[in-house]
This record gives sequence, structure tokens and C-alpha cells, in this order.
Amino acid sequence: MFCAPLIAQDITTVSGIVTDQQTHHPLPYVSVTAGSVGTVTNEQGQFTLKISKKKDEVREDSLTFSLIGYKNQRAAISSSIHIQLQPAVVTLSEVVVRYHSAEDIVRAAISKFPSNYSLQPVSYKGFYREVMQKRRQYISICEAIVEMYKTSYDRPTLFDAVAIRRGRRMMNIKSADTLAVKLKGGPQLPLVADVVKNEELLFYADDMPCYRYDYDGEEQLDQRPHYVVRMTPEGKRPYALFNAVLYIDQQTLAISRADLHLDMSNRAVATSTMLVHRPAGLHFTPSELSFHIYYRTEGSVTHLNYVRNVMRFKCDWHRRLFASNFTVTSEFVVTDIQPKATPIRGRDSFHSRDNLYDNVEFFDAPDFWGADNIILPTEPLNRAIERLRRTVKAQQ
Repeated sequence: MFCAPLIAQDITTVSGIVTDQQTHHPLPYVSVTAGSVGTVTNEQGQFTLKISKKKDEVREDSLTFSLIGYKNQRAAISSSIHIQLQPAVVTLSEVVVRYHSAEDIVRAAISKFPSNYSLQPVSYKGFYREVMQKRRQYISICEAIVEMYKTSYDRPTLFDAVAIRRGRRMMNIKSADTLAVKLKGGPQLPLVADVVKNEELLFYADDMPCYRYDYDGEEQLDQRPHYVVRMTPEGKRPYALFNAVLYIDQQTLAISRADLHLDMSNRAVATSTMLVHRPAGLHFTPSELSFHIYYRTEGSVTHLNYVRNVMRFKCDWHRRLFASNFTVTSEFVVTDIQPKATPIRGRDSFHSRDNLYDNVEFFDAPDFWGADNIILPTEPLNRAIERLRRTVKAQQ
């Protein structure tokens, strides 16, 4: 028998809400960090962060809150926090005159990828959630703690991988609701959506001339001015392009945020992008495919921080009276940047052909996540989880 020693550690749990100082409205997707540990606020501005201290480690004594368009704010760690972020006042910087056009800014940012992003392999711990709705009814909720391994940013994504470390699922198993709608490769979302590493998503060289580039002014992030550049598809390609808004640090030219919306002007092409397999008798009408990708800088290196993906579509089955509107929302947040990068073994890697629902089990326990950090569910999602729990228990 082999006995491994336990590493002594204590955990501090911090909960709170982040609001706008002027309007007092809750602020979603605010980055909340304590050193390498972090999370984001949910749509109601709420967050919970668990900060562990292992033996011989120094724990951060404050939290940092950051969001595009607002001034950064720090707060001492306490059990309950209410933070009001102050909108940033932006004055137009003269540095923009260095570039002849908005396209020049984007191309300059691309040229800086090797110096702004990690040239060493990095391991991340993260939380992933995907939620499916039929009209306004939640029909499936899957969540997981994942480990993500990314090779250096000057290498292709071929060897990047994600592994599920723990997960749970809840589903309304009525046949009329499930519709066999399953999101393929869900936890691989951060690998696909990382526009810096996966350049084919937005910065494929042959596609660059197919966009119009417009300068949309400036925004503040981390007390730093950012160029805002809008990319609009103009040329025709055999596949759908994205309408994109990029937030680019004026000093380093690192991309701090990217908002992408699939061009829906050609529905047939958009459908081929979103739909892996069309069952017989199904008429599929897409209405939205969007990505919101956030990065944050640690020292001189910019890391992926948060990804949100939304898909909306209508399914009309042959000989059925009414069509159904579906929404699939998935999000991923990096909760810890691991100091040592260990490749994920092939047998542990989550493949793009898989879906999360078939790889995790239903689990009903209030302390299921333990010391792991997650994105807090919203109140509507909490109510949906409770309803699905009751449904599953009644069927057992």
C-alpha cells in the first residue's frame, strides 16, 4: 500500500455583487481575480471565488475587478463584497496617427502575437457550462471542471487538448424536448474560439481582404486605452465569415477582447457552419452564432480568460404544426493558471466529435464542486436546476 501525504491548505470563500456606480445595474462578465485564480460575474453581477492557500504559499490579499469600459478596482478580501465600478472616461489618444487605417492596426496586432502571448506551453484549470433552452424552458444543463493544455502560440492547435475532470448533467428527458440536440465538442470551445491561436476563425490570410475595417474609437481596460476596430464581411467565400469587433491595447497591440457574430446573410452557408448533421424531415433555420472572447494580461503575457458562445435556431419538423425556437449557450472561464504545463494524454482528451452530455453523469449534491471555482448560476438557471432535479428524482 502506498500512502501519499496530504498538503495542508485552507480555503477562503468570497462572495459578492458588482454593479455600475452610476446606474446601480448589475454588471455581467466582470473578471474577478486574485493572482492566478479567478472567475467572472454571472448575468446578475454575482460571483463567488474560492481562494486556497497551500503550505508555504503566499495568498493574495486583494481582489481585482476589470471590465471593458470601466476603471479597474481592487478590494480587500472579505466574506461579502459589493463593488461599484466607475465608467472610464476616454480621451482620444494621438497614438492612432501612427497607423494609416484600421486595417493597419489589426495587421500590426497580428504581427505582435509572438511577443504578446505565451511561447511556452500553458495548463489552465477552468469551468465549462452549456445550457439548452426550448423557447424559454430549460431542457438541458451540463457543467464540468476541465483541464486545458495549450501549446505555445507560435504552434498550431493540433496538440492543444481539453480533459474533463469532473462534471454533471441535468435534462428534461421528454422526447419532444430533447430533439437529439447535442452540442458537439462543447468543452473544446476555448480551443476553437481563441482567435489568436486559432487564426482560421478570423485572421486567415486569404480572408483578410474580404473584410471592411472601421475604427470605432477607444475603450479602457485595465486602465489602458484600447483601439476598437470593427470588421465587416464584404467579399464572398464558400463559407460564412464573421462580423467582429476587436479591442486592441494601444501600447502592446495585444487583443484584449473579441466579439464575433456569424454573418447570416446567406442562410444556407450559415446552416452548414452550425449544423453537423441534419436528421430526415428537419428544417433548420439559424438566427445567431456568436462568440465573446476575453483575455487578461499577467505580467507581460496575455492569456485566454473567458469565452461565451450563443447559438439560436429554429427547428421545424415535417408534419408538425409548430416550429420550435432553441437557444444553446455555453461559457468557459479560466479559474487557475497552472505553473507547470503537462500534456493531456490522448485517452483523456475530449474529442470534437463527442458531446458533454454523454460523458458526465447526473449528480445531486450541494457540495459537488468542492473547492473548485465556477460561474455562479443565475436565479432562473437555479430554478431550472431545481425543477430538473425534482423531475429526475420522480422518475427514479
